[in-house]
Amino acid sequence: MTSPNHLEIGGQRVTTYFTYLQANCSMGETEFVAIRFNRTFHERFCDILVCDENVTEHGLRFRPIPGNTIFWYNTNEYGQVDDLTFHAGRPPGENGTKIGLNVWTRVDKLRSSTIK
Repeated sequence: MTSPNHLEIGGQRVTTYFTYLQANCSMGETEFVAIRFNRTFHERFCDILVCDENVTEHGLRFRPIPGNTIFWYNTNEYGQVDDLTFHAGRPPGENGTKIGLNVWTRVDKLRSSTIK
């Protein structure tokens, strides 16, 4: 059985809320790979962002801190996908765990008859 194509049954994601519910790791960031770290702007947020010596080699990385939520728009004002929102959940590292919760809003209502 294949997974349903959510673009067909609910439309494009418009917004995303991601909350870290639990984390026991020193890694496991959520990285926005197309957004480069800007010391002038981002350095003041080092309590929630990774600001290590390799910061310029990666995208913007949010630390997995339980209770913290990241919110972003997946599309621009014309409904087109915003490539800057391409992101990756990095692994938590050896013996680490992280649990998160995604909440999405979509262009259309999901049709429950097509979700199994």
